[in-house]
Amino acid sequence: MRIVCILLCLLLSGCGTEQTGETISDELLIPVMAQPGSISVELPGETALPVVENDSGRVYVCNDYEIVLQTLAGGDMEETFKTVTGLTRDDLTVMETFLDGISRYEFVWAAVGESGDRIGRGVILDDGNYHYCMSILRDTEGTEKSQVNWDQVVSSFRIV
Repeated sequence: MRIVCILLCLLLSGCGTEQTGETISDELLIPVMAQPGSISVELPGETALPVVENDSGRVYVCNDYEIVLQTLAGGDMEETFKTVTGLTRDDLTVMETFLDGISRYEFVWAAVGESGDRIGRGVILDDGNYHYCMSILRDTEGTEKSQVNWDQVVSSFRIV
């Protein structure tokens, strides 16, 4: 009987309770989203004022082209391509570069408008939090007469 009592004491003495604690705070702890940067681009002289402007973007409309600047939530790059062009990334030829922690995607596409065929050119900058987008849609007719240096406009697109 003694042996049984000693064994029971040994078995029961090994059991212990682990205390759990909980902290309470008066503050609402919500993760802070990064603030979006500002888009900088050198627009052609005749596109001084936007036609439409809201928190997420601006639209500039001229006689033979439109320029759309917008800031979209980061993450789903496929959805951003669809928003900017109406096409999936697989339907586009995309050139991707990376500089100073920012991915840059440049692409072109063709579209049909009310007045004929149109050429689209776009840039998406991805800083990991937001997608900064610029799309240019212009008429194919009259491109020879255009005084706008589109390479300069596209290369000037950046986040400040």
